[in-house]
Amino acid sequence: MNEILEEAEQSITAETGDASSPLLAVVKGKDAAADERPWKEIGTVVSVSGNGAGFYLARECGVGRLVSLLMPLEPDLRSYDQDKELYRVWGLVLHCGKRTTDDGVDYHIGVSFIGKQPPESYDADPTQSYRICGTTAEGLWQIEEARKPFTTRKDVRYWESFDVYLTTGGIGTAVTGERSKTENISKHGAAVFTTLDVNIGDRVKFISERFDFSSTAVVCNRSTSDDKRQRLHMQFVGGVFPVESLTSK
Repeated sequence: MNEILEEAEQSITAETGDASSPLLAVVKGKDAAADERPWKEIGTVVSVSGNGAGFYLARECGVGRLVSLLMPLEPDLRSYDQDKELYRVWGLVLHCGKRTTDDGVDYHIGVSFIGKQPPESYDADPTQSYRICGTTAEGLWQIEEARKPFTTRKDVRYWESFDVYLTTGGIGTAVTGERSKTENISKHGAAVFTTLDVNIGDRVKFISERFDFSSTAVVCNRSTSDDKRQRLHMQFVGGVFPVESLTSK
C-alpha cells in the first residue's frame, strides 16, 4: 500500500499544470492516538477555492475532524507557499456523504481550509472535534475545540421558503450577489437555492430583510435538486437565526 501511495504522490507532482488530468490530492488523517501512524489516501478533487475543497475518497471522514491535503493548487488560490510545487493545507471536515457507483462505494468530503499547521490540541488528541468560530488575519477559517463530537442534525430544521440575499467576494475581489429563496433553515444553518459560483469552504453573506438577520456563512456542501436547481448547504458563523420568529411572521 505504501508503494502505491508513493507512486500516486509522484503522479500528482508529474501532472501539475496538466489541465487534461484530474486534480488529485494526498489526504492524511488520524483515527487513533497521536503516536500511531496516520492513514493516507489519494483523493480526486472536484471543487476547490482559496477557502476549501470538495473531493472523493474511499475512506469515510468524520465531520468535525481535521485532515491534511497536499496538492498542486494554483498560486492565486493559496494563502502561503505560492512558490512551492505542492501546497499543503489542513482542512476541517464539514461534510461527508456516501456515494454508490458501478465501481463500488466512496465518499464525497467537503473541507474548509484552516492553515499550514493544526492546533496544538490536535497533536495531543487527533480524534478531537472542532468547529468554525471565525476567520484568521490571512482569510482562512479559524476553529476552536468542540465540546463533544459532531452529531447529525442537532438543530430542528424548518422547511420554510422565504426571500434572502446572498453575496460573495469582498476585500480584493469583486462582490457578486443574487436574491434567492431558502429551502429550509435552522438556528445555525440553511439550504438555499442559488446560481452563485461558489465552492465548499467559501464564505457567503446571508441576509434576510424579513427577519432582520445577517450573518457570514460557510458553504458546507452543494447539491442539485430533481428540477436541476443548485442548492447550497451553509453554516452560519457568528450568528444564530431567530427560528422563534418563523411562526410569528
